[in-house]
Amino acid sequence: MVVIDEQGRLFGLVNLVDALVVLVVLAILVAGVTFVIGGDSDTPTSDTAVRYATLDLGVQPAYVATHISEGDAVQPDNVENMTITDVYSLKTGDGRHLYTRVRINGMIHDETVTYDGDPLRVGRNLSLTTPAYATSGTITAVDATTPDLPVGETDVLLRTTLPADAVDAMRTGDEYRIDGRTVATVQSVMAHKTDTPGQVRAYVGVTYRTYRTNDGPQFAGTHVREGVTLPLETDATAFDGEVVRVGATEPRGTEATRTVRLEIENTDPDLGDALRTGMTERVRGETVVELTDIAVEPSTMVVTSQDGNVYRREHPVEEDVTLTADLRVRETNAGLQFKGAPLRHGRTVFLDFGTVTVEATVVSVE
Repeated sequence: MVVIDEQGRLFGLVNLVDALVVLVVLAILVAGVTFVIGGDSDTPTSDTAVRYATLDLGVQPAYVATHISEGDAVQPDNVENMTITDVYSLKTGDGRHLYTRVRINGMIHDETVTYDGDPLRVGRNLSLTTPAYATSGTITAVDATTPDLPVGETDVLLRTTLPADAVDAMRTGDEYRIDGRTVATVQSVMAHKTDTPGQVRAYVGVTYRTYRTNDGPQFAGTHVREGVTLPLETDATAFDGEVVRVGATEPRGTEATRTVRLEIENTDPDLGDALRTGMTERVRGETVVELTDIAVEPSTMVVTSQDGNVYRREHPVEEDVTLTADLRVRETNAGLQFKGAPLRHGRTVFLDFGTVTVEATVVSVE
């Protein structure tokens, strides 16, 4: 059989040009199918992946900080997008130091997750742009599973001195709020009067919402530990208090009542006349001291006669006053504490009964 006849047909059946066209079309189809199904195994593939990142937004103006909240979306209609899942805010002067946690839908290329063309890595700056605001922050952490910031609760006991009316206005449950978010809650308030009229020494137990770091919890940029000063602002009052205990909102020890004998020597007779049994020192409606007995006798004085002899005589005016009082104290491993200081023989204590104040020396504690 002739392969190509006189009319140019292949095996006398198909025109040679038509056959070549069919072969070319078939080759193209086969190549396309091979590319779609898999192609060369060395060709990189791409897909989407979810990552969570912590952004340090630094200090933001208050008018910007108030707009940033959980659920805010960046590029919500794109394959690549970002959503805020958590916000932590701290007051700094007139601004706010903000940390956010964001959920990022990025692209994965050869096991590397990218967003907006670059890998998600610590130190990279990301923009947050929504219809309400535009800002940016630095990535400080990235992982695949955690939508929340490393924030937790830390109990502390603060010590401060405030006007009596400011302490009276404080209540358990008072909140410190920044931009609508609670960052601290008052758990306890204890106080006693000082030797400065109108001033009260207060011990305030507070639970702070702190930012966790490798060096421990932080609040307002300060590592929370004994001796540091932390702010507290509520509707009732605002102050900076010294941290005297971490991990608890009550003073050390247990509350108790002790009967104490006190002496005031060489005092004016008017003091003895002003004191009465039943007098109390009260703070925030609680009795701190109650007088149960008063004894007054003339003071003694040493005189020298003309012949050089020394005699002990009653003072013509001054008196010695002995008080017996029930004191509210705390029993600790280090001993009894009264008004935040050790209670022991020889110590001077200050008592404020409203109409009269005294400084007396501890003689005995029952």
